[in-house]
Amino acid sequence: MGWVEITALIFSGIALIYAIYRDKNDEVDELITRVSKMETKVEVHDTEIQRLKKGQDELEDTIKSLQGQIHNLDLKIERILTILENQKGA
Repeated sequence: MGWVEITALIFSGIALIYAIYRDKNDEVDELITRVSKMETKVEVHDTEIQRLKKGQDELEDTIKSLQGQIHNLDLKIERILTILENQKGA
């Protein structure tokens, strides 16, 4: 083998190593971008989950209040019915 062949092999080897390095850098950059997007989405979802939990707690309080009001109305209706039955029977 002459100097031309050796130089061609060295140049080819360097080109191959550079191509591998370049491809890995592109993949790493793409992966970093994807991970960043996923982290942003996770943060947004966490915020939405916290907001929904707070809304759920408020709804539960409202439902308990409404249940209390319905119970009071039931008691008043029972009293009215009792009074009407007593008046009807008398």
